[in-house]
Amino acid sequence: MTWDPDEFHDSFQEKVAAMIESKQAGETVEKAEPTAEPTGAVDLMEALRASVERAGSSKATGGKATTSGKTTDSKKPPAKKRIRSTPKEDLSGMSKADLYKKAAVADLPGRSNMTREDLVKALSRA
Repeated sequence: MTWDPDEFHDSFQEKVAAMIESKQAGETVEKAEPTAEPTGAVDLMEALRASVERAGSSKATGGKATTSGKTTDSKKPPAKKRIRSTPKEDLSGMSKADLYKKAAVADLPGRSNMTREDLVKALSRA
């Protein structure tokens, strides 16, 4: 089956031509119908935006939230967290799967490519 352009007509072009002829004849031309109201997807986005605004995340404002609803913007760098040393765990008897879970919790970079021995070394340093 081949495409035959004579089988199709351009209804948009026909409407524009009719509108031009009406204007030239001095007739009034009706405006197009307004676009349809937004569907539920847009309403979901509005609900999400409202929810985010109600949450009033302190991350979005760049300061700390206070009980009065005001934010404070300190120029001081955040205080360093003190890490208390804990007795080192014996990692040599653990399976690679368990070591990988510990590495995931510790957020060690490159853990998916590490061998069991690499995981033991990295976790013992962390």
